[in-house]
Amino acid sequence: SEGIMLSIPMPGHAETPESLQQSVSTMDSLVQEADVVFLLTDTRESRWLPTVMAAAHDKTLINAALGLDSWLVMRHGGGFQSKDEEGGVDGSVESSDKEKEEEAPPSRLGCYYCNDIVAPEDSTKNRTLDQQCTVTRPGLAPIASSMAVELMVALLHHPKRHFADAPKSGSGDFSPSTSDASAGALGVMPHQIRGSLVSYTMMTPKVPAFRYCTACSSNVVNAFKQNKMEFVQKVCESKDGSYLENMAGLMQFRLDAAKKLEEMEEAGDDWDLDDD
Repeated sequence: SEGIMLSIPMPGHAETPESLQQSVSTMDSLVQEADVVFLLTDTRESRWLPTVMAAAHDKTLINAALGLDSWLVMRHGGGFQSKDEEGGVDGSVESSDKEKEEEAPPSRLGCYYCNDIVAPEDSTKNRTLDQQCTVTRPGLAPIASSMAVELMVALLHHPKRHFADAPKSGSGDFSPSTSDASAGALGVMPHQIRGSLVSYTMMTPKVPAFRYCTACSSNVVNAFKQNKMEFVQKVCESKDGSYLENMAGLMQFRLDAAKKLEEMEEAGDDWDLDDD
């Protein structure tokens, strides 16, 4: 084993070109060489670049995040294929080549950022320690880490590895049926495991990949592959996250959604006038 001192480039945290070059090159090499990437960093934005790299190199990534009294363990979906983003927002596969379609997953699972409609930015600014998720209950870390390891082992025993599907959300409570079509040799493999020490409960939601995700979408991954250094530098220098949102198509997505909402409200006003 080898320990490496490394600063992870983060959105909204500007760095010198020299420092950025070394960090990006070292981390990219580490991700390419790894069989499994465990993402256990503290801040939200520090998880962004490893997520992009894992998607770009199609690596298994297990993510664990802690709050004060809650925790999340999830597996990111496989790296996108060129046909993944041709379908709906969930990245469903549509291909004329029947063999390729059968080999591809029915729906690519989302990553840590697929639920977000804003880009990650500096989350440490103007926040106290307890607001930065640096304070947690003592039993939280062992619970989350053990779940992460078990999820990795289950994935490695499944023929599709990180492309394996997950049971549907709500298909089971605490003990989903091992007869689920997505189950492997060691049982079901949830996409996410969200636990709480307040209620001592767990839930296993399933979230599809988001076409405009700021970390695993085709636009972002392709930009990273084309020019790693320039892309990462621009993301780090963008304090408000606008560069990444534009690159992912997220800003246009929000504008389109706002326009449709406005049209629906205008249509609703017309219906009210007709009723009168």
